[in-house]
Amino acid sequence: MGTWGYNYFENDAAFDYMDDIEETDDPVDMIEDIFDEATGSESLDADTGSAAIVAAAYVDRQLNGTRYSEAGDEELLPIDTFFDRNPDVDLTPYRAPAVAALRKVLDEASELRAEWSEKERDFAAWQATIEALIGRLDKGQSPLRSV
Repeated sequence: MGTWGYNYFENDAAFDYMDDIEETDDPVDMIEDIFDEATGSESLDADTGSAAIVAAAYVDRQLNGTRYSEAGDEELLPIDTFFDRNPDVDLTPYRAPAVAALRKVLDEASELRAEWSEKERDFAAWQATIEALIGRLDKGQSPLRSV
């Protein structure tokens, strides 16, 4: 896994999936498919897990206005301008599927969780970022700051 940090977009699979969302003609269908794939499998592979996290972040962005770019970044992550560029995209029905997919990411049968658990130093921080995303989606809470 090409990873440089534990945040949602700090790995190659996440960036690839974000690019795919940006380039597809039907981002809603693509996001729905990844949630279905994540929740419909007994064991979750790492790339699908990373994609599910990104898809859930898009839902969070629309529902809660969470900003994913760092304050002061000259160039924003595409997720932070996606809904400005795609005002007709509605991900509001995907709150529950996003939460279910994220819970699969944290499940013992998740390959992504297994990979992170080997990185003792960062595992707790990675897990906390996923749990924070679940918390925002599950309760519909808006964050106080950028993540």
